[in-house]
Amino acid sequence: MVGERGMNGKGLITTVEFDVAHFKVHTTMKGRATYLLPLPSTIIGFFFSIMGFNRDTFIQKRNEFLSGVQIVDLKGVSRENAQLLKLKPNREVKTTEEIMVLFRPTYKFAIWGATDFIETLFEKIERYDFTFVPYGGVSDFVFWDIRDSCTIENYSPSDEISNSYAPYDIVESPSLSEGGVIYSLPYLNEGSAKKAVMTYNTSLNLKTKVPTLEGVPIYRVPLEVATL
Repeated sequence: MVGERGMNGKGLITTVEFDVAHFKVHTTMKGRATYLLPLPSTIIGFFFSIMGFNRDTFIQKRNEFLSGVQIVDLKGVSRENAQLLKLKPNREVKTTEEIMVLFRPTYKFAIWGATDFIETLFEKIERYDFTFVPYGGVSDFVFWDIRDSCTIENYSPSDEISNSYAPYDIVESPSLSEGGVIYSLPYLNEGSAKKAVMTYNTSLNLKTKVPTLEGVPIYRVPLEVATL
């Protein structure tokens, strides 16, 4: 689907709203980092649940898709520190983890894949015909609504994105605006930690162009730039 001659297939973009959400990714054996935006693996899992795919299919097929997100709105954030207690043979391990819960976040979810998959997914969303109600895996969210879906025939390469994320090593510079938020967080790639730069009300200038669907950047799982 993605190769030296470009990307074959079709795209879909839709607006997704959650009642509450807590997006997290394992970065160590003891704790998990919390994210403002779900990584591509969570987005693909979201759509796969609508299609009725199980976890084994997700693991086998996720690399055949590109996906990404753009945050549209956020009603509030609650932060707290929780002490985790892990029971191990003959000992207890205590560690502290920051929990960030998002209230009524709204996103644009984007996915690119085989044309027949995208068309079937679009039809199921339009009919609200979900095989499984979307779930978060290691993330926690309460699904609220999905709307304004459309399919897209072509992607648009861009070296500037906003209200989204990009791998740290391709970020040239941010364009901060009043009230903007920008931060970097680790994610795992084949067992090694890399960093993602995430933004809200802020734009990122990139060193290389990435494919976008109506301004939403799309990446390989976990967060790798696709070959255009």
